[in-house]
Amino acid sequence: MKGKMLREYEQLVKNSNFVYVWISQIFSQLTINIMNFLLLIGLFAKTQSAIATSFLWVSYSLPAVLVGPVAAASVDMVDRRKILMISNLLQALTILSFAFLHETRFFLIYGVVFIYSFLNQFYIPAESASLPSLVEEKDLPLANGLFFVTQQVSMVLGFGAAGLLATYIGFRNSVLACAVFLFIAFISVSFLPELRVKDSIPKNFEEAFAKFFQRIIEGYKFIKGHREIIVPFSVLIGVQIGLAIAVVNLPIVARDVFKIPLNLSGVTIAVPAGVGAIVGAFIISKLLKGGMRKRKIIEFSLLAMAISVLVMAFFVPNLGNILRILSGIIFAMLVGFSFIGITIPSQTFLQEKTPGGLRGRVFGNYWFLVTIATMVPVLLSGTIVEIFGTQTLFVILGLIALIIFYIAKKYGYGILIKKAQM
Repeated sequence: MKGKMLREYEQLVKNSNFVYVWISQIFSQLTINIMNFLLLIGLFAKTQSAIATSFLWVSYSLPAVLVGPVAAASVDMVDRRKILMISNLLQALTILSFAFLHETRFFLIYGVVFIYSFLNQFYIPAESASLPSLVEEKDLPLANGLFFVTQQVSMVLGFGAAGLLATYIGFRNSVLACAVFLFIAFISVSFLPELRVKDSIPKNFEEAFAKFFQRIIEGYKFIKGHREIIVPFSVLIGVQIGLAIAVVNLPIVARDVFKIPLNLSGVTIAVPAGVGAIVGAFIISKLLKGGMRKRKIIEFSLLAMAISVLVMAFFVPNLGNILRILSGIIFAMLVGFSFIGITIPSQTFLQEKTPGGLRGRVFGNYWFLVTIATMVPVLLSGTIVEIFGTQTLFVILGLIALIIFYIAKKYGYGILIKKAQM
């Protein structure tokens, strides 16, 4: 069985077009995770404020509000290869500039995050919408699984190595390395074939402007009018909100739950969560390939996540030093596994049920709504932590996961889905 699974992945990586976009994802994800750790820990060390780190997420969120829908529509109207190339190149230049300018103004951090996120509004939907065009439908679960493995390995390497890089080669050189990574991503996607779409941007400005918003509206109408799309769409938004809250409050969790120095938070919290997610990506992809229903996997993952978060809220902080860290690592791994157990089945279902000509709008609108939806909860989480403490935040998150699990278990997805089966 193990040999068969390896052969399946071997067939996937023999697809050179998939490899090109995969390499781009590897270096893009590695960059954003190294930068996230450096900026997040640096900001918290200077301000000691959960609200200050929450505003880092606001800086990342604003571009989605401003250009998210337009960027999503452009993915269905412009060659996606060009979008991937331009986004990677401009992100590389942004990070390169920051390496030489960060010492002049500390709060330049927020501007860099804003620009990087602005470009990501084009890159992310283009990447998601391109994948079904580059691999066969039967390979989509494996491709999605491999993409999630990349995300989690990048998080493990990025969060685990960022502190060491800053210590041994310095902050500027660490940022310069990230700029090089993004340039490699740019080179890789340049080898992709043209990923043209049926629609094109009209030459007349008025027509182009009207068509952009027409495509945006079509995307929202499609999502709203298809109940089989709403369910995975909503589930994905929910888990992304939880992920954003966890990342923004990583320094607080390190201090209050694990009770460790900030520079160890990546190795002790983010790395175990990433390892759990990596294991989950392989196992979940295999279960989906074997025919297990997506709904069952999601229900189990919701329950496991709720239990893990509540245990970390009530029990882990009260344990002795060694036992506290060991048990915290185990539950962090389980949280990472559960996150993947919710995300991969939901995203695979969404890709399967979305026609090719609408994928850019659906995934672009998804990221737009994710970003909008996370702004208030992230800021609220910072306020909750400042006033009531980390334990209260964990209890709220755990109870939300339990409520969703109860609704899914008791009523199933039949409330919203009658024809499509998850």
